Amino acid sequence: MKPPKPKPTPRKWNFNLDTYLNPYLPPSPLHLLPPRLSRFLGYRAHPQEDVGNVLGAWYSCLGAFCGLAVVAAVFDNTASIQRSKPPALIASFGASAVLEYNAILSPLGQPRNAILGHIFSALIGVSITKLFMLHPDFESLRWLAGAVSCGLASAAMLLTGTVHPPGGASAVMAATEPVITEMGWYFVALVAWGTVLMVAVGLVVNNLGWRYRSILR
Repeated sequence: MKPPKPKPTPRKWNFNLDTYLNPYLPPSPLHLLPPRLSRFLGYRAHPQEDVGNVLGAWYSCLGAFCGLAVVAAVFDNTASIQRSKPPALIASFGASAVLEYNAILSPLGQPRNAILGHIFSALIGVSITKLFMLHPDFESLRWLAGAVSCGLASAAMLLTGTVHPPGGASAVMAATEPVITEMGWYFVALVAWGTVLMVAVGLVVNNLGWRYRSILR
């Protein structure tokens, strides 16, 4: 008589979105592009050694400055963005700058994580905030909306393989910052656009001496 199979427990449960998506996604075409272009999109035909921390500190400083400066300049000079009266810089972008231009070998700072992590978190943050706004005493519940938003955003990023810690800040800001709350769904578009700009800068600066992957895998 065969022994009964062990029952699955929550400790054994696992969900990997890529398992379901990869069969339908084409392979990365980066190796087919001209060498200079493919390099700045993160492709390397041969493994590359990492740079020392002194040179790395220079690249991270340059990247953080350029990335945030580009975002601020674009936001400040775009009339449609200025009509929503956004802050000079979205605070969560500062944390993203450290990951995207400093810890570029970390999975948490890769383009996919940065872009989708911020978008998912902002989307969840705005959605939860709008639900809480239906309560007549919303102002006293901002803290709760922020906590719920961050918790759900954290879970969503883990399940989709897009964990990017600054995304949690974007979710919280949607609930707790009155200026951001006033933007509503426009905040999601603003976060997406700003993150794409930062990743674009990263593809240039980070691939001067290091290797930063592109969104194409």
